[in-house]
Amino acid sequence: MIRYDPCLIVKRLVVKRGTAVLYDEAFHCGVNIIRGDNSSGKSTIMNFLFFGLGGNLDRSAWSEHALLCEHVWLEAEFNGNPAVLRRQIDVSSQSAMEIFGGRYEQSVSAPIEAWKRYPYARFTNQESFSQAIFRLLEMPDVAVEGTSSITIHQILRLLYADQLSATESLFRFEGYDPENLREAVGNLLCGAFDTEIYELQQLKRTKDREFTEASAELRSIFRVLGGGDESMTLDWIEQRRKALVDEREALSAQLLVAEEAFYFSQSSRKITMQAQKELYKQVQKLQVDIRQKQADVDSVEFELSDSSAFIKTLRSRLEALRDAELAANVVGTVRFGICPACYAEVVDDEHTVSACHLCKTPLDTERARERIVGIINELSIQVTQSERLQKIRADRLKTFQAQLSTLHETWQMKAKKLANLSSVPTSKAQEEIRDLQRRLGYIDKSIEDIEAQVKLSNKIGDLAAKKAQLDRDIQSLSTRISALQLSQTDRLLTARASIENNIIGILRGDLKRQDSFENPEHVQFSFAKNNITVDEHTYFSASSRVVLKSAFLVGFLEAALQDRKFRHPRFLMIDITEDKGIEQARSHNFQEQVIAISDRAQVEHQIILSTAMPWPGIRPELFVGRHSTRQQGTLSFLPGKADSTEQP
Repeated sequence: MIRYDPCLIVKRLVVKRGTAVLYDEAFHCGVNIIRGDNSSGKSTIMNFLFFGLGGNLDRSAWSEHALLCEHVWLEAEFNGNPAVLRRQIDVSSQSAMEIFGGRYEQSVSAPIEAWKRYPYARFTNQESFSQAIFRLLEMPDVAVEGTSSITIHQILRLLYADQLSATESLFRFEGYDPENLREAVGNLLCGAFDTEIYELQQLKRTKDREFTEASAELRSIFRVLGGGDESMTLDWIEQRRKALVDEREALSAQLLVAEEAFYFSQSSRKITMQAQKELYKQVQKLQVDIRQKQADVDSVEFELSDSSAFIKTLRSRLEALRDAELAANVVGTVRFGICPACYAEVVDDEHTVSACHLCKTPLDTERARERIVGIINELSIQVTQSERLQKIRADRLKTFQAQLSTLHETWQMKAKKLANLSSVPTSKAQEEIRDLQRRLGYIDKSIEDIEAQVKLSNKIGDLAAKKAQLDRDIQSLSTRISALQLSQTDRLLTARASIENNIIGILRGDLKRQDSFENPEHVQFSFAKNNITVDEHTYFSASSRVVLKSAFLVGFLEAALQDRKFRHPRFLMIDITEDKGIEQARSHNFQEQVIAISDRAQVEHQIILSTAMPWPGIRPELFVGRHSTRQQGTLSFLPGKADSTEQP
């Protein structure tokens, strides 16, 4: 028998409580039948398989006796390579996973360092167990726009038909279930998700983020400069600086001529000339000090403005967090009057424990609240620290402004004294000198401002160039992604056509119980919408919905056995063969069809079925374990413990 990768085959399931082994059975390729009476623990074993492979079970999916167990050990072959997965049963959180490379017999005596521990969620410096399993299956680690990356849990949702999910849905029920995530999972398993598309999408997201950051930094700079005009280029600033330098040189020359004429052409002024020179030097020094102090004031004002914008951002984040907390509190009060799965009236029993009134799952609101409170506290600390620094800057600004005011007053006094030393005949010359000095001081200050603007302009230029390059990169990536996605259309159409043909074949082989199943021409299914129709019919009896969902899953698997381009792991679990009142003959017929499809296949695969009504024609080697009963359930507890582990 050949193998198409990815290929997942469960070889052994062991459930333990401490050192006690409560379940230990071997599985095989092809069809595996878990049989037993109702409420004897079949669904518990199916859930253990789902959980052991990386699925996430909420509180409602765990039976009372399953919660008495502690660890699930699952030996599996990933593309032919054996590994043991071990997870601790913990309904309060998403359990981590430990992975051992080898067989179960080796793992039980292996040292702790031979195991590798992976968390449920990925971190910056540590990958998740989903990433590890995808690597073993040689499947791409796919991220979905607007959501997190696809996990093994999301893949298993399309490979496991459990009893608690609605039979009209293709995927196992999930509270948070965006359409684009379902569509990405379905397309991935169909082989219509190109790895290059994912890599380019990842790169495009990075470029988009960098583009947004560069744009935000540019807006902040222009806001500090006092406006939103983004036309201030380096060329414009250089021209402005050159004009100011030329003007300063011309004024300096004029001032030199005027001073020489004033101080040396009047012989009658020789007595007072020395005093004027000394006073003039003092005035010049005061002008330099004023310019320097003004620069200090401008620098602190810039810091104040920038920090104010930062504090405003922090406050807006705090407000958003509080709004999120308020929304969570409000949503927490929503109550259902009708069950969304079976449309029966929900009886709201009185209970004091904080739990979902529909499924009675305890609500871990405290954990979410602590997380929000932690973030709020952290942001509040940043706001407090920033405001403290703002106060220090404000005090420094007041000091600099006071010093600047003192310098101005001293300069005015010295300048006035210098003017008084001038005689009436030369007052016109003095006025000209003072005017030239004022203009020269203004130009010097303007040149200093230009130097600061040059630094900002250089940064603006770099950011603008970076934005332009990022925009070109984003456009190029978008074009390439669109071209690749278009090339995947044919692949998706081929895969869907194969699945549709297989579903039609299974429906035509069903017992004559549903008119639309007798000779269907078209089957339409949507991963995004999570539904399936037959010749545009959407209403079917409850038992027919079970058959249709099972036919879809088996037809999907059969298509993957016929075409190696599928990324389906050639693995399937079905726990609904007798759901919704399906009659025994119809269940037997479906089991017979599944076994026939499996026997015809030339490719390695695994189908795990649970049933309380096994078809009499099932070969003994297809059964896994004994026939369980309510008195002797699937889990072998010590005397004194009930054995029933099946959910109602």
